[in-house]
Amino acid sequence: MFLNGTAMAGGADHHLVGGAPLVTRTTTAARYRFHAVGGRYPALEDVGPGGAAVEGEVYDLSYEQLREVLLPGEPDGLELGVIELADGSGSLAMVLRREYPALPPLTDISELASWRAYRERA
Repeated sequence: MFLNGTAMAGGADHHLVGGAPLVTRTTTAARYRFHAVGGRYPALEDVGPGGAAVEGEVYDLSYEQLREVLLPGEPDGLELGVIELADGSGSLAMVLRREYPALPPLTDISELASWRAYRERA
């Protein structure tokens, strides 16, 4: 599972990962817009060519940890999807929900491509 927000190491929600091992620190392929949703959490949006490579961490989560702990802790504006990583492989990740009526304002933070960098500036 690719994590790019508060569940990364050192983040407020890292406890949701449980004891899952870190596989790698990496980036997505350069095909995503990166948003701060209401300034509270990040969201990836696949835009294809011309997007940014967003920093994150890949964890080897069990199905039970994903279903019972991590997913219930995710905000309503996100949904589970599959993304492309920098090396061309795929990973599960939380992505911007395409159809969501009450989504808070989006701030494009693609130039930072890092939730940590955004939080340091906020």
